[in-house]
Amino acid sequence: MLRRMAAQLDKRGWRNRIHRARTGPAATSCSHLGFYEDDECFIRFRKSGRGPAIVFLCDGPATLEVYDGLIEQLAPQYTVVAFETPGNGFSVPKAGFRFDFVPCNDAVSRFLKEVAGEQAILAFSCGGAYAAVDIAVRHPELCSKLVIIQAPSWEEEARWKRSRDPHGLVSTPFVGQLLFPMMMKSRAPAWYDLSMAETPLVQTFCRCTQAAFDAGAAFALPTLFQNYLTGAQPPFGVADQPALAIWGLQDGSHASTDKQSSVSMAKSVVVKALEHVGHFPELEDPSGFCRLVEEFAA
Repeated sequence: MLRRMAAQLDKRGWRNRIHRARTGPAATSCSHLGFYEDDECFIRFRKSGRGPAIVFLCDGPATLEVYDGLIEQLAPQYTVVAFETPGNGFSVPKAGFRFDFVPCNDAVSRFLKEVAGEQAILAFSCGGAYAAVDIAVRHPELCSKLVIIQAPSWEEEARWKRSRDPHGLVSTPFVGQLLFPMMMKSRAPAWYDLSMAETPLVQTFCRCTQAAFDAGAAFALPTLFQNYLTGAQPPFGVADQPALAIWGLQDGSHASTDKQSSVSMAKSVVVKALEHVGHFPELEDPSGFCRLVEEFAA
């Protein structure tokens, strides 16, 4: 109950935030932007290209503005969809939205059905990968294949979460929601420095994230830690769809993570690694990432 009460802080002013997203800089900051809205949430997305759909969940605090290179690589062969989840970037949870595992994934399922259609390749990263597996199990018509990016087993992810929040402040209801917004702007560059390879792209990510925060973007990490990535494994099963797990090995936050544990998420999983990239392999090396996806999809 306390976790849900604290989550209400991420829904404050939701009408004004939606209006600002539709009319402010977030509506024109990159190409092929669209907006999905239902009774529970408002989702900002990009959609471009032709062919079978491949869908990317934007891993905060990064926003859709850093997806140009990936879309350019994939759009000739795929309909590329990238979206920000409610509470992250410029996607907004409404008053009735719940951040718990199943209700949150149900909201994503509705979005997928409307925007991507059936039999899409779901290429979700980090904590979002578990949403892709859950959707693949409960709504198999929406998913033909899985690309699991930088996500281990649930147990390993729980260990990763503890390493990111060693004192439990972010995971404490109300404390996390009140402290984290004051820390976001300083923590974002430190996160990119830790998790990405040492390339000029780090500075690009920092600039884009700073501009997004200045324009009203959100990053509801405390609420996600408290309601979605909880300690107990939620009741999602093992996907029947074939899966490709991709790891960037320069991700300092996952230095001690058991990468092979990704095989627990589907009945057939191929694990691949890119040596020279970090937490965002699809964005740090779009061509290398796309080569792995094309081999897998073929």
